[in-house]
Amino acid sequence: MRVLVTGAFGNLGQSTLEILLASDHEITTLDILTLATRKSAKELSAKGNFIPIWGSVLDKTLVSETIKNQDCIIHFAGVTPPVTENNPEIGYKINVVGTKNIIEAALKQKKHPKIIFPSTISIYGPLPPSAEPRTSEHAINPSDEYTRNKAEAEKLIQESDLPWTILRITAVPSTSILQNQISLLYNIPLDQKIEFAHTKDIGKAISNTLTESTTSKILMLGGGEESQLTNREFVGSILDTLGIKMLPEEVFKKPKSNDDWYYTSWMDTEESQRLLDYQSRTFKDYLDEVRKKTKPLRFIITIFRPIVRSILIRRSPYYKQNIKQS
Repeated sequence: MRVLVTGAFGNLGQSTLEILLASDHEITTLDILTLATRKSAKELSAKGNFIPIWGSVLDKTLVSETIKNQDCIIHFAGVTPPVTENNPEIGYKINVVGTKNIIEAALKQKKHPKIIFPSTISIYGPLPPSAEPRTSEHAINPSDEYTRNKAEAEKLIQESDLPWTILRITAVPSTSILQNQISLLYNIPLDQKIEFAHTKDIGKAISNTLTESTTSKILMLGGGEESQLTNREFVGSILDTLGIKMLPEEVFKKPKSNDDWYYTSWMDTEESQRLLDYQSRTFKDYLDEVRKKTKPLRFIITIFRPIVRSILIRRSPYYKQNIKQS
């Protein structure tokens, strides 16, 4: 099968590409050329053959040429917060107009390629702890530029004549800690429900979508019941693993209404697991990987722990106000 992967060198793109390279598929990638993407492409080229195309999904001519004769498109290319919130025009162009360009080019092919679109659980909007696990049957509630972009892109895909699969994916932190958004640390209330999933498991699920019967399905991708945590457990375990230790509760957002909760929760992944058979790594496995990768960093953190903790506490937008109210 000829497969095009857009945005191939992000966290999930790399995990998916690594699995695809071990298959018999003919792989082409489309991504923006940066020092980071060039490095990732070089590292992944040692694991298998693929054709790297450098450029933007906003380049209609390039997109049309790249999509020719492809059997399937895995469309990762896009931007996330804070870019979408700080520069909504750029976010809309890449996330929505870029998706339109992919669809239009695909529809020009004699044989329409299947499009697999990794979306997000965030599309359901803020979810208090009382919310039941999300399914594809629950109504979406886009609440910021990013999720409005995702909702519009989903709709464009569903209303096209292409065969499609939409994957609404949970929190998938990178095992390279510096790639994760530290700013999120403060914005997620400690009692928020979070479902962890390992990047390699999600990569396996996405690659399995190529060959399994998933056309016209919206599937929920998460780690399963054993990976369902509160943010207190999630962030506390990561901070402990790094040697920082849990920060004061006043550092974190304290919701005053349902709209103040974060847009994540637990998921019902029974159907996706049955179809795609991908859940094999636990949160503990992830922590073990982080521990191994950050051994030199943890030594430094241990020495300077009070300073590191002080910096993280001062960066919280909630700390001073929460202290006053406590």
